[in-house]
Amino acid sequence: MKRNAWLIAGLGILAALVYAQLPRPQAESLLQNANGQALLEVYQRIQQDYLEPLPRERLNALLEGAIGGMISSLKDPFTSYSPPQRASLRQEDLRGEFFGIGATLSPANPDGTGARIIGVMSGLPAQRAGMRAGDVILEVDGEDVTGLPLQEVVARIRGREGTKVTVKVRREGVPAPLVFELIRERVEIIAVSTGRIGDVGYIALETFGNFRVEDQLKKAIEELKAQGIRKLIFDLRDNSGGLLDQGCAVASAFLREGPIVYTRTRNLTRVWCEASGRPLWDGPMVVLVNGNSASASEIVAGALQDYGRAQVIGERTFGKGVGQTPYTLANGGELTLVTFEWLTPKRRAINKEGLKPDIEVKDTRLPTPFSIQGVGAPPGAEVTVTVNGRTVRMEADAEGKFSYAEPQRQRPLPEERGRAVLDLEEDAILRKALEVLNGR
Repeated sequence: MKRNAWLIAGLGILAALVYAQLPRPQAESLLQNANGQALLEVYQRIQQDYLEPLPRERLNALLEGAIGGMISSLKDPFTSYSPPQRASLRQEDLRGEFFGIGATLSPANPDGTGARIIGVMSGLPAQRAGMRAGDVILEVDGEDVTGLPLQEVVARIRGREGTKVTVKVRREGVPAPLVFELIRERVEIIAVSTGRIGDVGYIALETFGNFRVEDQLKKAIEELKAQGIRKLIFDLRDNSGGLLDQGCAVASAFLREGPIVYTRTRNLTRVWCEASGRPLWDGPMVVLVNGNSASASEIVAGALQDYGRAQVIGERTFGKGVGQTPYTLANGGELTLVTFEWLTPKRRAINKEGLKPDIEVKDTRLPTPFSIQGVGAPPGAEVTVTVNGRTVRMEADAEGKFSYAEPQRQRPLPEERGRAVLDLEEDAILRKALEVLNGR
């Protein structure tokens, strides 16, 4: 009886806290739902009865786990929760600058953990210290980071301007790890790369993910116009999107008038933004896309396609036709919640469908990965496989398993940030764009 009384009292205290944090209708809905009550009960039981008393950080981890569980149950790939540290990184990215070492990182492991340097920025600490693409980060300030999610590694490398960070890396062909002591400096996110082929200008937009995209695009167009270009290739390949407002601004740079995108919420469909009437470029142009072009990239390409402003060349796009609203939470974390669908000027919905290019061309910049794996061979046996005229020899392991993966060719990196590497021999989509613009 005492135990039941204690439980009721405990739930009463939690209920009071819930009412203090939530609007009354939502609080009542949670407390009247059996699963909502159970959630509070589980937390209370763990806090009071678990064999080992849990410190505050462990209790906080329990609650964050509950948040993650709710998000996971939605089974929506575009709704997510970012804990406070990651939310802080997102805010830095939105501003378009942060303080770090000037290295571009990607996961070192197939599960998204660890960090491998894929590029260093000219004139910044990583490049000056001699760090290279391919270096795998082992430690940051003496702590092993090889099993941490990539964003956690990034968070540890970034910091306050002028502070020191020590990074230990493993470099292929070097027997011992290398240690670099670096001073964090201001790093500007460069979203635009430019180039030129004769009188054809080239602009690649890598992201819509910060507030500087519009200004960087304007500067790039002005520089190319000053060089006398007459036609333009606008490359949105591998651009996964970002801010809807930046998508509107970019599309408006090429359109004279009309709606750019519609949004449809639960209750309303309306024009989200329209062309400003002051295009930055009104000459001939084409847009390049591939299967990684998503979200704001599809908004821009879809608008230019609907108005017949530019032919879209390349592969069918990814098909992210929904948008999210970020909500800052009480713990400093951020909920990114899908709240609307967007539609092209002709009110086409492309979610999970993608945009079909006017001219379809396969992206040939990187070859199709070639890999083989199998099982059932005698341990230690040599296995020979021929596929499309290619012969591969492998040795089975002690369990009879065998595998082969062809090393992937890396795309050439520009020597200078913001300058594109144009490879007509390897890039079929770029070749087709030139043919179209030159009337061939």
